[in-house]
Amino acid sequence: MTDLPEGVHRFADSEQARFPSTARLFDYWQGTLRDGVPIQRTEIDPAAIRDVLPFLLVGDIEPEPFRVLFRLVGTAVADFSRQDFSGRYLDELVYSARDSLDWSDCYRFVHAERCPVIGVNHLHYTDGRVNSYEFAILPLSRGADPAGSFVSTEAYDDFDRLQIPDIQPVKRR
Repeated sequence: MTDLPEGVHRFADSEQARFPSTARLFDYWQGTLRDGVPIQRTEIDPAAIRDVLPFLLVGDIEPEPFRVLFRLVGTAVADFSRQDFSGRYLDELVYSARDSLDWSDCYRFVHAERCPVIGVNHLHYTDGRVNSYEFAILPLSRGADPAGSFVSTEAYDDFDRLQIPDIQPVKRR
């Protein structure tokens, strides 16, 4: 089993969420489970979660070699990351100056344990300030793999959009 980073936990109940958008996505995801198995990425109904679409990331988890592909990055995530990394792999991105987490550890846990996680990421500004946001990563099925894809959310509810230029950007390798 892969260990979870500090501040990241198994996500078992929407009551764990601090923000309505995180709870909303979890409730939607939980409501789509079939005998405990997540739906396929292609079965997500965007109309059912319209209010959280800007905060979503959707992609695939490739087990060998381990890689995470971001197929779709919501507009709010792209804004706060200061780039749209749709179509990119996690290992093609440099986020260590911006984020407190090693995202690979979170995705490895979701894939290995086939369960969702919720946590807090500390976001670093160019002037040294730090703010945090809540995130969740929920597994989706891909083929015979019940955690081969994912949908995740980043809750930027407490952020001032005017401060986006002050946030360290996610960069490409």
